[in-house]
Amino acid sequence: MIRYLRFYISPVTNFLIACLLFLGGAWMWLPAILQISATALADQIFELDTEEKDYRHPFLLDLALYLSTPAALFLFFAIFWVAGSGNQDPLGFGLWIHSWLGIDLIAIRNHNAWYHYALMLFSLAIPITGVGGLAGHELIHRTWRPFDLWLGRFTMALNWGIAFPIEHVYGHHAYVGTTKDPATAARGDSLYTHLPKAMYRTIANAWEIESNRLRKLEKPLWSFKNNLLRLATIATTTTLVAYWMAGWRGVLFHLTLCFMAKVVLEALNYVEHYGIVRLPDRPVQPRHSWNCNHLVSGIFTYNLTRHSHHHADAQVPFQNLRAYHDQPEMPGGFMTAYLTVFVPSLWRRRIAPKLKEWDENYASPQERVLAKQANENSGWPELLRLDVAAEGAA
Repeated sequence: MIRYLRFYISPVTNFLIACLLFLGGAWMWLPAILQISATALADQIFELDTEEKDYRHPFLLDLALYLSTPAALFLFFAIFWVAGSGNQDPLGFGLWIHSWLGIDLIAIRNHNAWYHYALMLFSLAIPITGVGGLAGHELIHRTWRPFDLWLGRFTMALNWGIAFPIEHVYGHHAYVGTTKDPATAARGDSLYTHLPKAMYRTIANAWEIESNRLRKLEKPLWSFKNNLLRLATIATTTTLVAYWMAGWRGVLFHLTLCFMAKVVLEALNYVEHYGIVRLPDRPVQPRHSWNCNHLVSGIFTYNLTRHSHHHADAQVPFQNLRAYHDQPEMPGGFMTAYLTVFVPSLWRRRIAPKLKEWDENYASPQERVLAKQANENSGWPELLRLDVAAEGAA
């Protein structure tokens, strides 16, 4: 039973983080930071999870995904409520808690220092992405189940992730490892160089994909048949709720968190695909993604860490993804690698040997040609030395 219950940790943890926001002070940011730190540390302590488990009751795992939506809604409600001031008390929540538990949440909120709010916005970027983006990511791949697809898109739209559900499924999985893929960072690109390009190209690709779909259906682009416009309605409504609950400060908090969640999501993509190359006319293979079998990261990401299998067959439910321990592995575990990319020199030091290993052991002869060009474009001497050595050996 534990193998089922472990996937409930993410929605339950994020629900608890939302509850603690109301207590103010360090409770607004410390739990989220502890969650992030504990995940990175636990990945280094526990053995790799390469066991292929048999799940006979998949609905129990579906339920864990479905619970992420109410957890996301409650987390946003908590953020908007604590963003308020004075006597603002949407839905009478503060009054209800005071009558039930005797805790004056309004007084606590009105005594919060500004820096607690700043730390809250910073620390909640990963939980917001986790409760919405990661569960949503699994659901949007279930294109054969309309409810799951709708719920995944709805949940991701709460933080203005309206282009990702379209581009990721119908663009990224077709383009991965090529120059057309927004998520595949070029060798030599730091996260900060990659982010603007990835954000713009995700939107551009999503609009192109949706335009082509509607053209085939002979439907007008500017209509409610446009999935991007429908998702934008959900996102706009969420921002309006933020305004209703906390005025312009609520809007600022929402849009700031939406931007930070987008940064987190693109940083995760950056980790999963950095520098890997593929011929556009060749099928996607397990070697075209960085894989990770660290236990705790796998639990919090619904096995998204088993990325090699996910890209080899995107229709496989998360519980059936295989470890593929013989495929290229990202350095240090999912959360550790993610935290590393924000320090470009540190990321370069850790990923360069992995790129060398990929070129030597995983790339096809044709891909080695692409990799050599990518190494030259990167300007990284450690990658250029690899090419010189290879030519000498030949």
